[in-house]
Amino acid sequence: MIRVNLIGGAEGRRASGFARFFSVPPEQRAALFGVAVIMATAVAVAGYWWALDQTRRALDADIAAQDAQLVQLQAASRLVLAAEAREKDLRQRVDLIERLRAAQRAPVALLEAVSLSLPDGLWLLELKQTGASVRIEGRAESLTALTDFVDRLQNSGRFVQALDIVTTNMEAIGETSVVRFAIRGDVRTGA
Repeated sequence: MIRVNLIGGAEGRRASGFARFFSVPPEQRAALFGVAVIMATAVAVAGYWWALDQTRRALDADIAAQDAQLVQLQAASRLVLAAEAREKDLRQRVDLIERLRAAQRAPVALLEAVSLSLPDGLWLLELKQTGASVRIEGRAESLTALTDFVDRLQNSGRFVQALDIVTTNMEAIGETSVVRFAIRGDVRTGA
């Protein structure tokens, strides 16, 4: 006698529809595991690629910002270099002027003192230095202009003693009368 169970056995009754759907036959389990590993690897590679892409974009943005800052710094650097070159040039000029001033000889210092002491209404005809002795001749519109000139020369500190007014004469030039004068004094040595 042959019996056929059409209803199914105890195993069939225990497994529900859900369990039967996910139950994999033993011969396909290795293939399903391989597919799962490949899927997990693909997800990991995609995640890693996405992370690298985000890092690359952030680095590209940082590089662009650094390049812009570099351009600004280069422009500022050129300005600083130009300013330093100008400062060096001006410093050299100032040093040259200071060396020339230090090297001024007494006649140059005397001419400077005389030119700074000239009042309005007075002009010079002759300035003669022999050794330490100086003789200045000129004309003035008034005696006041002459005395102002002598006082300024005296206060310049270039002369050793008081200046002597050697001669004063009144002259007529056209309708105007002027004072012709001659002054003598001794210049400080090294001044």
